[in-house]
Amino acid sequence: MKRSIWLTPLVLVLAACPGPGPAKVACKPYPAANFPQDSYSDSRPVGGVRGTSSPEGTPRLVTDEEQAGPAKGRMSIDNCSLRMPPLLNPAFGRMGVAYGPVDRQNGKVIHFRLTAGDVQEENSLTFGGFNSANPATPLVGSNAMLLRNFNQQGGTFDLGSRSGAMETGLPQFQTQIDAYVILRERGAIYLVDGLAGGYYASLPSASVIGLDQSLTTDVSPQVYPGVHSASPADSHRIHHFQVRDIAAWQNWYATAHAADRLTGGGALGTAEKGGTWAVTGNLSSTADGATADAGGALAFLDPGAPSQVLGLTVKTGSNPQGVGLIFRANKDGSGVYTSYYELFISTTEYELVRVSGATRTRIAFGNTASQLLPKNATAYLQVIDSGPKDTRFSAGGRIRFLLDEKELLSIDAPANNFSNEDNNASAGFTGVGFRIAPGSAGGTAVSYFEAHPRTITLPAELLLREEEAPLEDTGNVVVASDDFSGEFRELAGRKTPVGGLVWEKKASRNPEEYLAVDGNGYVTAFPTSLNGSRGNFLLYGLPWPSQYRNFASLEATIVPPGSGVLRREGEVLGVGQQTCSGFDADNPSRKHRLRAGLLLWQDKDNYVLLRGFMDESQSDASEVEWQVPSRPDFAPVVRRTNLNVRWCHGQPTTLRLSTDGDHITLWVKGVVGVGDPDTKFEPVQTFRWTDLFPDRPPLSINMVGLYFSEDDTGARIDGFKASARR
Repeated sequence: MKRSIWLTPLVLVLAACPGPGPAKVACKPYPAANFPQDSYSDSRPVGGVRGTSSPEGTPRLVTDEEQAGPAKGRMSIDNCSLRMPPLLNPAFGRMGVAYGPVDRQNGKVIHFRLTAGDVQEENSLTFGGFNSANPATPLVGSNAMLLRNFNQQGGTFDLGSRSGAMETGLPQFQTQIDAYVILRERGAIYLVDGLAGGYYASLPSASVIGLDQSLTTDVSPQVYPGVHSASPADSHRIHHFQVRDIAAWQNWYATAHAADRLTGGGALGTAEKGGTWAVTGNLSSTADGATADAGGALAFLDPGAPSQVLGLTVKTGSNPQGVGLIFRANKDGSGVYTSYYELFISTTEYELVRVSGATRTRIAFGNTASQLLPKNATAYLQVIDSGPKDTRFSAGGRIRFLLDEKELLSIDAPANNFSNEDNNASAGFTGVGFRIAPGSAGGTAVSYFEAHPRTITLPAELLLREEEAPLEDTGNVVVASDDFSGEFRELAGRKTPVGGLVWEKKASRNPEEYLAVDGNGYVTAFPTSLNGSRGNFLLYGLPWPSQYRNFASLEATIVPPGSGVLRREGEVLGVGQQTCSGFDADNPSRKHRLRAGLLLWQDKDNYVLLRGFMDESQSDASEVEWQVPSRPDFAPVVRRTNLNVRWCHGQPTTLRLSTDGDHITLWVKGVVGVGDPDTKFEPVQTFRWTDLFPDRPPLSINMVGLYFSEDDTGARIDGFKASARR
């Protein structure tokens, strides 16, 4: 459940009233070059971006239509990044920056590095190449990406096309990303990369997340590179922009590892990319594409690695033959493709089937008239295959199918006739291809077949200097560690078993409350109930050694109060077991509240609190929230992100944060469900202290520790570790 109203007022104040001026940091322009670029290394006051050029000389085309005091406009540049604050009247067309139009050419790449402030809004941030410098409907007629809310539990990417948004269903947390739009004469290819351990490949690699085949040079000869916001919560930060011509991607298929236009005449032989076609039946290459006789035909390629995104252009006559787009194909012992998945569409139905020898198992189907193969038309098919679901919280297990840029089918493992075991067993199969069904000979022609791998290696031109990389360090020396073993005692005065640092009680407005080792290997708040008077600040810390003041990495395992089980879909619970859902009316844990986490402390006016958040308001979601003080004994929420069901009543989840005093990165290791493999640390949030306070110096880390707040009803902390780097 979204709760952005809690944090919006403070964030708006911070954005509109940034203080006396940006802090002085070492922002460096890029070397002179003959391509558009922007390092945002020039400081600009609130409302002062309009009419400027990048330090590298590229003019900025700025839209900044909101008032901030007497001056019109609210965008600014500070600390080496463009700041796009929350909109008072959220809508596209009111805030953005674009650059002069570039020609649509094969291999021309638009590249942005950015950190979205909040991806949990319906329309948050869009970036890429647009049909104007200030688009009101940014994905229509544009090759761009949009970050938006996904089931009120995180973010997802939509992709631009001729007709509008193509939904990928791929998840995105609030972490820094690089986004790449590879333009081509027929549409575009979309890539992203992120932090190691996240949903997407990390540098120097990137993940292919979708493609467009509809925008061609005749309807879209030029695009305006840009980034535009419609978010009412949290400032977006844009760190880098460039447009590069990449020689290796100047073929029409760019990053594909299997591709063929299927035009030109004759039988199918060697594809343009991916080897030699293996054909069953009679196929002929024509000016419109490959056609089959009345008996239909199959064609396979093996690029040698699994594919994540496939595309096919289909041209039909008055009596079309049905078409199948084939992926996850595997050969038998004799070298024949006998196992594969197929998205099939005809004028009467569409279906996803799993083929094993002579057996075709239908997984999903439909016959909605608007989603059938059209007659006497050109249609575009696309498959987005997110790969194996190796843990509960991986991005894998979802396959999405698009017809003419609109969703046709979406399937998740586990589902009817599509178990997680089936998904994972086939996810490594490397064959791809297409089928033309029996029917009226030549009734359908297919062309521009393409299959792109899950990850690609980025060319050197797109790799940025190292100091622009996000903070991924977790330290290389353990300074203090405590397993909270031993008899019951208050935490204050206890020495950590590793490091010998002494716990101090730092703050509480209620002198009766305290943290204690409970005698069972946990720390929790006592008394267990204070009749609603738990303090906002129950803080315990360890003095951080002076030689490590510029970095700390903290880790704690937290068990929310109550009891629950994270179960697989369709799994039957045991007697007396409860799920994690706070909305289950019969769940006795639904009233329990989680409000516990970690502390970073400089002084009474400058500190950061990170807490897990879970109660009955969250349904099947849970959160982490960041708080910083705005006045004594009051620290509003300034950042948060939904974690789906990574918290569960009575089950452990681990938080890990790293900071150098400015950059902050958070990882979460979610609860393990019944029968699940172990989870892994996922990067879920990145931001900077200067994102919140552009005029303040980085935080000096004088103390690290633990935090309980606001009517927590019994969370327990099972272990704490604080690391530094030499």
